[in-house]
Amino acid sequence: MKIVFWLLVAVALVYAFYSGAMAIWSHLEVQGIVEEVVAERARADRFDRAARVKEDILKRAAASGIVLDDRETRVTDEGRLFTVLVRWPWPVIAWGGDVVLAIPLKHERAFELPER
Repeated sequence: MKIVFWLLVAVALVYAFYSGAMAIWSHLEVQGIVEEVVAERARADRFDRAARVKEDILKRAAASGIVLDDRETRVTDEGRLFTVLVRWPWPVIAWGGDVVLAIPLKHERAFELPER
């Protein structure tokens, strides 16, 4: 009985490590996506730049396998200051299609863009 208990503890620890590592990976992936998209779109017309950046972030994250919510992704363009805020949960335990336990993640970055 002790062996079964310690095997379950070991499996739980491995799964906790795996979930943490995947959460860190998703944070680094979103961070990279935000950096790339802003660098590419910084030269775009200011009129629709924020909307295009948000759209590109959502598309690239979905292509990477990270589910971002449109309502939790905010991009603001205030003159030279360009701010991106992304919040998303990384599911740890799911049961019957519902997420029971998730790690809340957030990436916020302000970019100072050069004047034209």
